[in-house]
Amino acid sequence: MDSPSGKVMVVDDDRFFLTVLGDFVSDHLNMRPVLVQDGAVALSMLAAESPDLVLLDIIMPGMDGLEVLRGIKSQRPELPVIMVTSTSLIDHAIAALREGADDFVRKPVDLDALGHSVERVLHKGVVARMPVPIIERGADRRKAVRVRTDRHYPAQLQLMDVILIDISLAGALVEHTDPVRPGEIYRLTFKVNGRQVQVLARAIRVFASHRVASADGERRVVYRTGMEFVGVEKEAADLISGYVKRLIEQSEGKTP
Repeated sequence: MDSPSGKVMVVDDDRFFLTVLGDFVSDHLNMRPVLVQDGAVALSMLAAESPDLVLLDIIMPGMDGLEVLRGIKSQRPELPVIMVTSTSLIDHAIAALREGADDFVRKPVDLDALGHSVERVLHKGVVARMPVPIIERGADRRKAVRVRTDRHYPAQLQLMDVILIDISLAGALVEHTDPVRPGEIYRLTFKVNGRQVQVLARAIRVFASHRVASADGERRVVYRTGMEFVGVEKEAADLISGYVKRLIEQSEGKTP
């Protein structure tokens, strides 16, 4: 086996989950795990260990995950952090995303979903420092590239009606007339093959696209917003993946 390529700090007061995540880091990511059971200790080790990624539990005795997250972002704002939480604490996960966490996964941890999350947040950091790559076809293309949806594809952003312009496994572009807040977390809902898909998404870029005339005769600004998916569950990811694959094949003339 190749030598570990990078380091992941895993912070969880539960020894069982700490061991499971540590094994995942070494066996599946081929990275070296740094296992810590206490939030304050994790912060004290951050500079010396210099991890490339942090997997951080939210609910811990003493200093909880949100406090640790703030401390991490204060020391190293660019360091990717994935929160680990139980399904019943989804509001805590949303709060963590607003504090700067890059993604979250739910306990019991689906290791495939965690691997996808790790790949996405680490790739995001690399892409930010690299020139735009040449896009290749195939599975990698489906993961990386947003593809145009069917015309006027309806969706909802919270309770706001929007149009889904394009989509990938990592995010989507939506069109709307009511403004949204960059950095805010929203629930994006749309249908794929008759099944409703709901994901959490962070608004990462908002720009004015054009103006349209409203019913009262006034001209309203139409916005387009890039949304980054966070905490996508496996079922939703599979549906989105299948839809993206079909759109790519249609664009290449492989399907009617």
